[in-house]
Amino acid sequence: MWKQQWDKTVVAAKNEHKVVVFGPAGELIRNALVAAFRKSFPDITLEYVGGRAVEQATRIKAERDGGVFSVDVFIGGSVTMMELGTFGALERIEPALILPEVKEPRNWRDGRLEFTNPETRYTLVFSSQPNPPVVYDLKQVDGNDIDELYELLHTKWKGKIVLNDPLPAGAAGSLFRWLWRTLGPDKASDYFRKIRAQAGAVDRDQRRQIEWVAQGKYRWLLGPNSGMLHQLAQRGLRFGVLPQFKDYGTHIGTGASCIALVNHAPHRNAALLFINWFLNREGQTTWSKTVILQTRRLDVPLDHIPPYLLVKPGGNYWISYYEKDAIRSVQEEAIIKELFGR
Repeated sequence: MWKQQWDKTVVAAKNEHKVVVFGPAGELIRNALVAAFRKSFPDITLEYVGGRAVEQATRIKAERDGGVFSVDVFIGGSVTMMELGTFGALERIEPALILPEVKEPRNWRDGRLEFTNPETRYTLVFSSQPNPPVVYDLKQVDGNDIDELYELLHTKWKGKIVLNDPLPAGAAGSLFRWLWRTLGPDKASDYFRKIRAQAGAVDRDQRRQIEWVAQGKYRWLLGPNSGMLHQLAQRGLRFGVLPQFKDYGTHIGTGASCIALVNHAPHRNAALLFINWFLNREGQTTWSKTVILQTRRLDVPLDHIPPYLLVKPGGNYWISYYEKDAIRSVQEEAIIKELFGR
């Protein structure tokens, strides 16, 4: 039965001629996906629009408010997906999965398809990885001096470290949510105040932060963007990476590795085609080798992934991408804004 449905979808998708996908910025990502998709489906144009997820979500909302529906598929982070869901822009993705290899739970980590909300199943998580909490200067820091959470508060670091701003959605926001839930409100509030007082800089440019550490301007960075680490290492930057704290572990996030079907998609059949292609072994291999992140599919090679971005069996991890954990509590939001608001 699936074969008939798939063949029918392919024919209809060819008649629609194209699929519009919003996803993370970067020529490498766009070029790799467009080339791989064209190889499989030369009659269908993949129009890939890369950009910041928050800005893309704002654009979708503005278009929909004006009665315009231009986007078929959205690839982004879990928090942005939840925002899209709040204004009714998403369709349940599970019924869109057609290919048996995509639907088969045994092909995925933990023997299941993963969703940011297991009840509604609007957003599928296709890649998740540990977020190393700290990047440090190899010349000025011994990793053993910062491998426990409270060692970061030692007075010798005051004014010599940089914090990735936790206020917007992203790696630092996820890290601070993890600390809030791990330490509890009272201890976390105290820790937030003390770590903020340690900072020589709070920054939102996730490339620059790592460059500062590699250049020796700051001793270490809390809350690095894991996807940026390998990119900069390939450019020749040298820095140490703390995979997790010995006492508290770390958090697992998705980065921009969730996929959703936009409702009222103008090229709905092509959207179904793209989603199934993207989640099959070929699509996930293309994605993983381009962004250097571990996919949740078990049949995609891992030899190109740095060890610190691989999920270790039995690791001490907090999963940050479930919708129930994605939003800060009122108390947590208040202290984050107090300390990092602009």
